[in-house]
Amino acid sequence: MIRAARGDITTYAGGAIVNAANNHLVLGAGVAGAIARRGGAAIQAECDRHGPIRVGEAALTGAGDLPCRYVIHAAAMGDEPVSEHSIRDATRASLRLAAAHGITDVAFPILGSGVGGFSFRRAVEIMVAAARETEPGRDAMEVVLYGYTTEDAAVINEVLARSP
Repeated sequence: MIRAARGDITTYAGGAIVNAANNHLVLGAGVAGAIARRGGAAIQAECDRHGPIRVGEAALTGAGDLPCRYVIHAAAMGDEPVSEHSIRDATRASLRLAAAHGITDVAFPILGSGVGGFSFRRAVEIMVAAARETEPGRDAMEVVLYGYTTEDAAVINEVLARSP
């Protein structure tokens, strides 16, 4: 199941949130910065042990002081710019990693659409398609796509309503 939510992803109290990461796993600005501020230094310390990874891959860390159990760091950019391919691959890698760790609900920001400058609507379309195509993610877990604003959440709901 895929659904939309509006607000601050760092308040999600489920299994995992996804960080819109760079492949060096440095928590800088945007969603990554919010995760670092709210989750504490322990998350960056774990990232330092995992990174760097390749663009399109994902890594799992604890959630520090966040209300979720884990953070999945989806590298949709870094040594390569954000692209349709990197968003698709990072979404799929995140879902596979979640499934491998028994995580049944995952909240995603819209990868590449913030600091990466990729089209928000197009990124949503890519992520929805990737989530619906990825096994074992499809039907095995709840995927929540977060829009920070009311307008962003409306775009997510529109894409979900139009996609098969």
